[in-house]
Amino acid sequence: MKEEEILGDTVEFLDEELKKALNEISNIAAKVYEKKMDAYEGFLETEKYNKIVVEIGNKLKEKGIDITKIEEYQDI
Repeated sequence: MKEEEILGDTVEFLDEELKKALNEISNIAAKVYEKKMDAYEGFLETEKYNKIVVEIGNKLKEKGIDITKIEEYQDI
């Protein structure tokens, strides 16, 4: 059974997945900055993680949590 099936959409699970997606975006930005990845390729890669962030943000909003107001996510 996959972890997602066990945890479902708990706040803790969504928070972990959000952190993973934001970390991936940061890693891609670093690769572009270091010229290890083309800017266009970086843009395309970040798009899939941006969609994940929006999806998780919407799920958390349904639970009454607005990620735009959480300071922890503002620094990323």
